[in-house]
Amino acid sequence: MSTSSAGDPALPASEVTIDLALVRQLIRAQAPQWGHEEISYLATGWDNEVYRLGPKLIIRLPRRQLGQILGDKERKWLPRLAVATGVDLGLALFVGKPTAAYPFTFSVYPFVPGRSAAELPRHRRDEYAREFSDLLRSLHQKAEPSAPTSEFRGCPLATLNARTHKQIATLGREAQAPAKTIWEAALAAAPFFGAQVWLHGDPHPQNTIVNHSDPAALSISLIDFGDLCAGDPASDLGMFWMHFSPAGVAEAFAAYGVAEGSSRWLRSRGWALRYALITCGLDKNDPLGRVGCETLEILLAGERARRS
Repeated sequence: MSTSSAGDPALPASEVTIDLALVRQLIRAQAPQWGHEEISYLATGWDNEVYRLGPKLIIRLPRRQLGQILGDKERKWLPRLAVATGVDLGLALFVGKPTAAYPFTFSVYPFVPGRSAAELPRHRRDEYAREFSDLLRSLHQKAEPSAPTSEFRGCPLATLNARTHKQIATLGREAQAPAKTIWEAALAAAPFFGAQVWLHGDPHPQNTIVNHSDPAALSISLIDFGDLCAGDPASDLGMFWMHFSPAGVAEAFAAYGVAEGSSRWLRSRGWALRYALITCGLDKNDPLGRVGCETLEILLAGERARRS
């Protein structure tokens, strides 16, 4: 999820108009048990708008048809993943129905206290590198044969080759060579074999909430499972670069049990490049946009160092 405003040109256009009056109308009509709670705008993401509902809840409302599709998938499969993994995944507490004024299904979820990890500098995010790695490993359980797959997450990187080369071509001349090297190495790595595993799909810093209640350590929670799917775990592991400094990336991979330079590591780095290319084009005031630009710089610097 992004905290950009709905008018951010980098975000897909909204297909509906959502405002505070509409959200209040929906809650009072369909969930009157919360009709007395204060409602306030929180954030706009690629597919949803999010509002606070009192101190302990949020409302997630699709802003386009894809948000409806992803929400349906999440509501179907997330309870099964929670049972399979034993991880608290913050399941929906209420599902609202479309109306004449609003055509999509909306959901009420528990509010996860804390702040977006994207607001923290990388050296602070390094503090949860091992915990984040362990959390992903807990989620990466063997998926059911009928589990959903994605054309953008967990899939063979070769299916994204043409799109990635177009994105690399938009970089400055000095950046293109190391970016191509990273991508070609990922394509040349041995592909993922074996049973597909469950993936969060989009565990970037903006979908990671950091809680400071324990002054001795940070604790984290993942939110927004709209891209939940089954596939190659390297897709999720590529987010290590989005979260951490090079030292934190190394710690996270070591905790997961993936050696630097291995096929899974190379594929993960290819996924990291894709995430960086996608997010570095967001608005300069968007925390995730800043994360993407930093990630691209780290990846390119790392490749230049490997070649020198």
